[in-house]
Amino acid sequence: MWGSIPRQRKDRYGKIAHMRGKNAQRRIDHHRVALLIETSHEFGREVLRGIRDYEKALENHWAFYLQPDGMRQEVPIIGAWRCTGVIARLSGGAASRMLLTSGLPLVLLDPHTEQLSKKYELAQVPYITTDTEAIVRMAFEHLHACGCRTFAFVHSAADTVWSVARGRAFAGLAARHGFACHVYGTQPSATPWEEDMRQMGAWLARLPRGLGVFAAMDQRGRHVIEACREAGLRVPDDVMVLSVDNDPLLCELCEPSLSSIALDAYRAGYEAAQTLHGLMGGQPAAPHTRILVKPTHVSRRQSSASGFDQDRVVAGARRFIFDRFADARVQVAEIAAHCGVSRRLLETRFAQAIGRTLLQELTEVRMERARTLLRESDDTVTQVAAASGFADANYFTKAFRQRHGRAPLKYRVEAHAI
Repeated sequence: MWGSIPRQRKDRYGKIAHMRGKNAQRRIDHHRVALLIETSHEFGREVLRGIRDYEKALENHWAFYLQPDGMRQEVPIIGAWRCTGVIARLSGGAASRMLLTSGLPLVLLDPHTEQLSKKYELAQVPYITTDTEAIVRMAFEHLHACGCRTFAFVHSAADTVWSVARGRAFAGLAARHGFACHVYGTQPSATPWEEDMRQMGAWLARLPRGLGVFAAMDQRGRHVIEACREAGLRVPDDVMVLSVDNDPLLCELCEPSLSSIALDAYRAGYEAAQTLHGLMGGQPAAPHTRILVKPTHVSRRQSSASGFDQDRVVAGARRFIFDRFADARVQVAEIAAHCGVSRRLLETRFAQAIGRTLLQELTEVRMERARTLLRESDDTVTQVAAASGFADANYFTKAFRQRHGRAPLKYRVEAHAI
């Protein structure tokens, strides 16, 4: 347990200080913040980075309690540490009860409202939550643009409010567009991983080909790809897979690599720290204060690299372009040779199926990669250009400005603006 929580008052500057008396403790001259946030997922790590950067800009730095761990964190034994604020993911139980009744300044991360709101008044507790509608809309539009006409949603392995919300919203959006959406629910916690993969693979095998699967999170997206492999389904030829969080390690730790929706969790962490700072300074938050985590883009990898085109030659060309776009020497003639048809025939069939030329497709894939690198890396413009398949950085900068109305570095600054 946390131990006794000291009585607090505000000094003339709005800072929180402990009540003085005969046995008064030394006044705290800096805030002590407990971060009960998972470090095992990209979302949690990005939230922590945002908190860190807000705190680094302060004149009086905070002390942090943080224990690297998974989604379910236990309340620490900190005794006389004299915590002055908390940012936490709660899932019920004694820890939630203690924090929600402690009187400490508190910001919650994706609260399990169905569990907590029945027992506690949460209207005055600021919280971080993901923009479900925007995430689902981006997922559906991406899979639909890839040619998917049948859809499926795979829930997180653990029962979570955000997974339920995403699944319900995704199925509803598909239905409004006239498409079926199949759902693979959360399995019992005692289900072995191997059994879960077997059941998921059998479920996927029963669904129509040309299927677009939206997984609740990256780890679950990896599971879908593994289950497809076990069931003899080809990704992305038979099934396209998209997930959420864009954890680079998890997304690359499968074959094929996993496309994923990136979330602006960094901004949410920054705003959460800003909100907590105000609470610790005696500034109450407005009722129902919500810090919304919005999706920024789809980081497209191999699991949605091509499209379900009726023309297999066109699908092969799109796959070749995605696999080889980083090579600045790739030419349209080479793409045609790979597909085993003449350049003229491929150009005609490609334009009929996709609505743009091969060169336009190659340039768009390269620009998409450049935008991703500008958002997600600190690479120089020269490095971004080379990694995106542009041999000349000056040409890349000019082409990028023409397409996006701003230079690459300005695009990066705007993408990272708080």
